[in-house]
Amino acid sequence: MRISVIPCSPILAPVAGVPHPLSDVSPRKPTLITLILLASINVVTLNMFLPALPDMARDFGVSFGLMSWAFSGYLLVVAAMQLIVGPLSDYFGRRPVLIGCFVIYIPASLGCMLAPTVEIFFACRVLQGVIIGAVGTSHAIIRDTEPSQEHAASRLATVVMVMAIMPMLAPLVGGMTADAFGWRSNFLLMTVLGAFILGLVLITLDETNRERMSTFGQQIRAYPTLLNSQRFWAFALTVVFNVGIFYVFLVGIPVLGKANYDLSRTEIGLLLAYVPLGYMVGNSIVRVAVQRLAVGTLVFCGRLIGVASVLGVMLLLSLNVSNPFVLFLPLVFMGLANGLIMPTSTSGAISVNPRLAGTASGLVGAMMQFCGAGLTAVGSYTLTQAPSVWTLLSIMLVLAVLGVFPALILHRTADPTPSPNASNPDASSASAISSPARDANRD
Repeated sequence: MRISVIPCSPILAPVAGVPHPLSDVSPRKPTLITLILLASINVVTLNMFLPALPDMARDFGVSFGLMSWAFSGYLLVVAAMQLIVGPLSDYFGRRPVLIGCFVIYIPASLGCMLAPTVEIFFACRVLQGVIIGAVGTSHAIIRDTEPSQEHAASRLATVVMVMAIMPMLAPLVGGMTADAFGWRSNFLLMTVLGAFILGLVLITLDETNRERMSTFGQQIRAYPTLLNSQRFWAFALTVVFNVGIFYVFLVGIPVLGKANYDLSRTEIGLLLAYVPLGYMVGNSIVRVAVQRLAVGTLVFCGRLIGVASVLGVMLLLSLNVSNPFVLFLPLVFMGLANGLIMPTSTSGAISVNPRLAGTASGLVGAMMQFCGAGLTAVGSYTLTQAPSVWTLLSIMLVLAVLGVFPALILHRTADPTPSPNASNPDASSASAISSPARDANRD
């Protein structure tokens, strides 16, 4: 089925009222590798250098608490970026926004590598935060090219299952690279990866946003449509608490691993590599179960597993089992919980109104990063004052329990009735585009 769109050149913004010769041409689905790398680049940028964070603090002559803002401050930057990039991708299109993000990201990564002072490093790190646009835009691209929330959740689960290799490998590669060549080499790798992904976007990605707002102001005014939706808030808060647990763990483990278990940077990276294994299993379950179980049920089950995993670690530690694997291996189940929650909650949030997929993705991402930044800052300060594994686990448990409540709302509230055209991709896509108000008002 052909859908008319507001015209847009491959690079520039749409010009209202001017027909585009390709406006009736359906876009190609992006390649799986392109989606995976777009969704992964922010995770790599976020945590590749974490095993070397103490070395960076020493080289710049600053405290670990200040240097940890390379992590938590980055989250604040990407949160602000997502509030802007989401609506931009809905208005200008996915492809031009992606290209712009990488044009800024590549020299910023190079600047981090070459920074002679911590002030210049943080300035370049701020510019690196623009790459978050790749993540939110990749989610919107999936929603653009899939006919329903269930199809989008399944496709997103496939992408996230494979991309879980990136956060599994990034700390490992980062730790080994820092041991061999110094921490600056991590940012050289980010520069090369950014250039490679930009090449893929230019070569393989068509514009997928075929229905756009007539003005950017109209796009910004669409935010209340999402903020008035109870299901959007439930999905968004589930994501926020879920990611907050992971971020607190990431920022705390380099300090505790060294202080409590005398682990090297490479050993910390190797142990962190176990956590995403459960994430991949959870995503595999979603790909199958989403066709049989309600999305809210999957989210709720994932949240219960998350609580149980933290309690399991606490139980083992209370039995005086002091092996470092006690802290890491049970968290594979935390990864399982994340694998169940992230694709279902993300696809649910951006499916509240398919026409606002980019805006919804940006809003969820901003909430996630703002809260993640605050939680990691609090966690870093608390662990500096009381450097204990029990302190870390207590913070994680509180967040896990808080995340149960929005998940329970989703579990008790029936998912929106699927479109009668759900089995027909063309018809379902047309229905989603032509009736955004109906989708928004279901809540």
